[in-house]
Amino acid sequence: MLQSFAKYLTDTLYRHCPLSPQKRPIFQYGFEITTSTLSSAFSILLISIFLRDVLSACLFLGIFFFLRLFAGGYHAPTYARCFILTNSVYLMVYLVSRVFIAFQSTIPAIVLTLLSGLIIFAFSPIRNKKHPISEMVYRKNRDIARILVTILRIPNEAVANLCTDEKITYEDLLCILSIFAQDLLVRKQIRNGYNG
Repeated sequence: MLQSFAKYLTDTLYRHCPLSPQKRPIFQYGFEITTSTLSSAFSILLISIFLRDVLSACLFLGIFFFLRLFAGGYHAPTYARCFILTNSVYLMVYLVSRVFIAFQSTIPAIVLTLLSGLIIFAFSPIRNKKHPISEMVYRKNRDIARILVTILRIPNEAVANLCTDEKITYEDLLCILSIFAQDLLVRKQIRNGYNG
């Protein structure tokens, strides 16, 4: 369905714009990625409305998608699996952060975020055979991912201090970083041939 919609958008674009036929697959892929990303983001926002916590979804989307853009990560084989996994990760992050809040688990949360940050710092970006990048882009993405993982704490703590109802806390970021770090480790193991 997503590919059909992307094909329809590409056909419409080509009917109205004089573009090179050789670039048609690039435009279609761009429409597929954009539609997939927007549908996941929209779904996460709908879930957060149901959970009455839209701010946590905005935080998740801002951090998870932006950091992943430069650090890489797991690529599901289909758009449907990507949609399901992305929404599942959001729900898992939401639930784990609520456990941290309920038990006021500050020390484990700090340890988790430090470990996650170190893993992301050390192993990102993840190379993907299906989406190769040049060495220059790899180094640039590595530097950006390292800067992001280092400075993302500051705005999150500011938001947490502004929210008195504890809906957004530092634990939201910790959970996002820990799941992202786990994703990086799994990708590294898969790339190195670990099956077990």
